[in-house]
Amino acid sequence: MHNELQTNTGDSNLGLVGRRRFLGWISAAACGAVFSVREVKAGLFYSTKSVEGIPKSWVDAKGLDVLRYANYIKALKLKNVSPYMVLYPHFKTRGRRGNSLPPRYMWRNIAATLRVIDTLSSRMRAAPKALVSVYRSPTYNRAVRGRSQSQHLQNRAVDVQFDGVSAYTVSSVVRKMRAEGNFKGGVGRYRSFTHIDTRGSNADW
Repeated sequence: MHNELQTNTGDSNLGLVGRRRFLGWISAAACGAVFSVREVKAGLFYSTKSVEGIPKSWVDAKGLDVLRYANYIKALKLKNVSPYMVLYPHFKTRGRRGNSLPPRYMWRNIAATLRVIDTLSSRMRAAPKALVSVYRSPTYNRAVRGRSQSQHLQNRAVDVQFDGVSAYTVSSVVRKMRAEGNFKGGVGRYRSFTHIDTRGSNADW
């Protein structure tokens, strides 16, 4: 009887150890799942398939994140804004200072602003001519004399031009969209382009 009790106790202890190990594995798997979700959100697992209009030279210059970011933009399913248009400003230079892609964790910041521009384009029935500036790296922002608190540094801003539409008209229409509750953000009117951002609070200049 004593031996049987000892055996049962041992089996119970082994079962406890087994359960602890099992729970440990479940916990580790859960942590791994959370980490994977975070990585996906950060853009680590976006496709590296080729995207129409994206030159191989861009990929050679800045690596596979060019394709990952382009595929992220493509997945937004914008009607009037192409991945090429969004990525082009990231290859600009000013003197010896070149721009760069935004950090992965900022990629999603640009989505809301691009959707505003896409809707604006449809409303005006005018295609975007160029996205003059999107994300700016801190070094590049200083080179172009951008503001130290610029929304371009957070990948939330776009300076845009439209075919056949003045910056005055663009800024007027996008401010009307904002007044209708389409977004909260900044609208800046310049001579040759319009600044639009989705900072979460309204600002005009």
